[in-house]
Amino acid sequence: MRSSIGTGAVLTFALLVSACSSQAPRPDAPPATPAPQTTPSQPPRTPGPIISPPPVQTTPVPSKPSTQRSHPRYAPPPGVASYWDNNLGVYVVKGRDLYYRQRLFYRFDGDWQCSSRPDGPWESVALPSVPPGLRNR
Repeated sequence: MRSSIGTGAVLTFALLVSACSSQAPRPDAPPATPAPQTTPSQPPRTPGPIISPPPVQTTPVPSKPSTQRSHPRYAPPPGVASYWDNNLGVYVVKGRDLYYRQRLFYRFDGDWQCSSRPDGPWESVALPSVPPGLRNR
């Protein structure tokens, strides 16, 4: 008499039972570690040229203008239009060859002269008494 279960079914059942029994973890076995993943081999990296960043360009700090309307320490000359010249260290009277600092006007007429008014009277003055910026002119 033939059994109603086919040979193929018995074989499949046997394979399943054997697969399940072989996969069961043992309590005394260490945990399984995953196999290392392999990547396609890459050629070793060779260092390329060292590229340095471009230099940082900063805008220069603007210097004080050589001329300005007034100076914080010295008062402008009374009664005449003038501007402060940083290079000379004096006020320059506009439209005339006159300079002013600390209540005195200066002019050069062969030698340095000074006056308390822009129209004179003029007196000769020793070079050490002339403001340094004018002396070196």
